[in-house]
This record gives sequence, C-alpha cells and structure tokens, in this order.
Amino acid sequence: MRQVKAKATRLERPPGSSRRGKSAIRPVDSRVSRRAKSAETFWGGLIQRLVLRRPIFTLTLSLVVIGGGVGLFAGGHVAQGLLRVQAVIAAPFADAGFALHEVTISGEERTTPEAASAALALTKGDSIFTVRPSAARARLLMLPWVADAEVRRHFPDKVTVRLIEKRPFALWKNGNELSVVERSGAVITRVQRNAPSHLPNIAGVGAPEAAAPMIDALAKEKAVQARLVAMERIGERRWDLHLSGGVTVRLPEEGWERQLSELERLIVEKGVLERDIEMIDLRYPDNYVFRLHNGDSRPVPRERHA
Repeated sequence: MRQVKAKATRLERPPGSSRRGKSAIRPVDSRVSRRAKSAETFWGGLIQRLVLRRPIFTLTLSLVVIGGGVGLFAGGHVAQGLLRVQAVIAAPFADAGFALHEVTISGEERTTPEAASAALALTKGDSIFTVRPSAARARLLMLPWVADAEVRRHFPDKVTVRLIEKRPFALWKNGNELSVVERSGAVITRVQRNAPSHLPNIAGVGAPEAAAPMIDALAKEKAVQARLVAMERIGERRWDLHLSGGVTVRLPEEGWERQLSELERLIVEKGVLERDIEMIDLRYPDNYVFRLHNGDSRPVPRERHA
C-alpha cells in the first residue's frame, strides 16, 4: 500500500515544481533585452568617443554618407532633405573657423574669372567641408578653354584652383562660322569677335584634322609663310594656299611637301610673285602652270635639278 501512495504522490506533483521544469520555461526575452542594451551602449559609446575625440573625421564621414545619399536620390525630395541635413551638420564647423574665406585661381589666360567662379559655385562663408573638389573639377572641365583642372582644399579656410587650358592652333572658317581649333582638330570655341590674329587661317571641310602637317611644313618655308593669308582644304584631299596679292597656289594631293619647297624657290630665286600672276598650279610633274590676272594661262617647263 505504501508503494501505491508513493506513486500517487509523485504523479500528483504539479508541473514545473522540479528544477528541470523551471529551467525549461524560463523566459528568454530578458536575455535578448540585456544583449540589445549592451550593444546599444557599445555603439553609443563608440559614436560619442568619435564625436568628442575625432570631430573632423566624424563630420567628414557624415558628409560622405550624405553625399552618397544625394547622388543616389539626386533630383528628388530625398536629395534636398539630405542637402539640408548636410548644411545643418556643417554649420557649427563654419562657426568654429572652418568657413571658406579664400578661393585662388591660377593658370587662367582665356578663361575669365567670372566664368571660373560661376563653374566652381563656391560661396565664401560656407563650411569648407561642403566643398567637393571632384564635383567642382567636373564643372570646370565643362568650360570651353579648360583642358584640366585641380581643386584642393586647404584647411581651415582656403581653396586653390589650378587650370590647364587648351592651346589654340588655328582659326577655322566653316561657312559663316569662325572657330578656334586645337592641333588635333578639335574645336575649342566659336569666335564672335576679336579673333586671335597670330593663328593660321584654314578653311574647308576636313581642314582642322589635316592642318597640323601643313602648318609644320610651312614653318620651314619662310618666304611662303610670310605671304600666306589662308589655307583651304579642297575636296578633303589636298590644299590650296592663298597668298598676299590675291595669288592662289594649288598643291597636289601627294608629294605636296616637295612642291612647297619648290614654291619657296620660285618666290626667292625667280620672284614669281612680283609678276602679274593670279594662280600657280604645282600639280603637274613636268610643268608649272601660271594663270595671269587677264585670264591667260601658260605652262612653263620645270627645271631639272641635279
């Protein structure tokens, strides 16, 4: 009978009364809460230490994150909101001595200070941390004369800009338009007035791309160069030279370098430009062809040189 009672007593023991039962039903949310509070305390302390000990680093990191957000959501309300946040963060640093006070620009010869300043879009008094050198450089490269640019921040309050400008090579007349071109033939800008007078004048379709070898060769032929008014590209294949006095010289498509030297000799040794000549045609291997102002045309046998 005792054994039966012992079993009954054991069966009637309420659930969870044993140590094992209590452990099984202990709530877990208290442990999660303690871990979350610990992580929050850790990150909060880390951020506080960064702000107090490394304020410039913290601000720079914040501006980078905000700048990335602006780029990601550019053009929308999110971008405008992030820019406002950026301004709020940067304002105390401007008041603390990091306000932009000086912007210096060097290397500008044909780029006006007004155009450079407008492209930079910097406002004195703003925080220097809001200056984005890469963005300012990109805007400068959109100016017609700027080939390259370097924008640097100098803490606490200065920005320096160094411009490298394109080099004008020739003036190209294309129809009624006059443009300044580079040696490569790329157009720099159109000219409305006050065109550079020292540049060679070229004309015709394809002239900018083909002008460099001709201009280099002319630099060796002093008599021709001194009388040169313009060079005209004909059919995108060859050149006509327009000299002072209304004389036109027709050069061949191939071997024009040798004919240019021959023209130099005719001017210096034969004085052909002192005669009543309107056109000199150097495209024929055995003859020079001279056309006079009265319309007469006469071939002259070429001299054979040893």
